[in-house]
Amino acid sequence: MTLTPPLPPIALDPEGVVFDMDGVLCDSEPLWADARFAVAEALGSSITIDDFHAFYGSNTLQWSAGMAKLFNYPDPAHVARLTIDHLLNAYRNGAIRPIPSGIAALHRAAARGPVAVASGSPREVIGTVLEILGLSDVVREYVSCDEVAGGKPLPDVYLEACRRIGITPERSLAIEDSLAGARAGKAAGMTVVLVPLDGAPSSAGADEYADVILTSLDQLPLAEGGA
Repeated sequence: MTLTPPLPPIALDPEGVVFDMDGVLCDSEPLWADARFAVAEALGSSITIDDFHAFYGSNTLQWSAGMAKLFNYPDPAHVARLTIDHLLNAYRNGAIRPIPSGIAALHRAAARGPVAVASGSPREVIGTVLEILGLSDVVREYVSCDEVAGGKPLPDVYLEACRRIGITPERSLAIEDSLAGARAGKAAGMTVVLVPLDGAPSSAGADEYADVILTSLDQLPLAEGGA
């Protein structure tokens, strides 16, 4: 049996909770990779796994510009559209892989106070994922890095999510799995709860920025009747 580590009071009774999506609510990194590799092939080019790793935390303008440059392709917006459409098609055809412990934790958090999702995915992708996961009526607000000045590790997406649901960053939790996300939550002044994905390059080094490190969000009970 895995023992729950001692948790600081704020992790049990925060004012609000903001969840990352990819890697926290669903294991989507392989699907993003598939989409980018497919688009590279469709455009007569190629992309390596190291190239893919460089896009962690980026917003759509950033990663599409990076892909277009790699492909020597003149239209980043077309690269973005092809990638997003490939991803959405995979999700709608059942390829999405939910993370049950993350979904359960979101339900617990929503039962006691404000919750939001702050993700590097485009807004239409976030909305689609939340619908497929049955969370559309649970999550009050969701924010894409496309809606703010820059992607993670900048704090903008977390600060905006906190603003939209009316919570104080310093009294709230950011739930993350990645280095870029943990840095963003920490820069926003939030308490960062990290659940790294086993073997995922995106999680490497994230523990340096985390206030709480768990092996599963089942270890985050949250107090009932909180904020």
